[in-house]
Amino acid sequence: MSLFKDHRPISIYKIYQVGQLYSVAEASKNETGGGEGVEVLKNEPYEKDGEKGQYTHKIYRLQSKVPSYVRVLAPASAFNIHEKAWNAYPYCRTRSHLSVNIIGLLRIYKVFIE
Repeated sequence: MSLFKDHRPISIYKIYQVGQLYSVAEASKNETGGGEGVEVLKNEPYEKDGEKGQYTHKIYRLQSKVPSYVRVLAPASAFNIHEKAWNAYPYCRTRSHLSVNIIGLLRIYKVFIE
């Protein structure tokens, strides 16, 4: 029985990508609990037009993060932000949206941030 070590160099980009994914996962885990935080609906690899990366669809539930007077005025769905992200290091494209109707006074159907 013998033990072999692999001495191939590791790309700094690969190290950074793994570190970035770990940091995001840890931050999400620390903010989640009690029905709030981050819910990951999809997390899968993607490839489009020669670009390879990771696709994620998340819901951020933020009801406890806003002042109580805002919670009284707005429905619970107003504090759920849907985020779709295509992370192909070093590029990341993110689309977030929120659909809400606050007491018939203010209607915001979709807000896109790219």
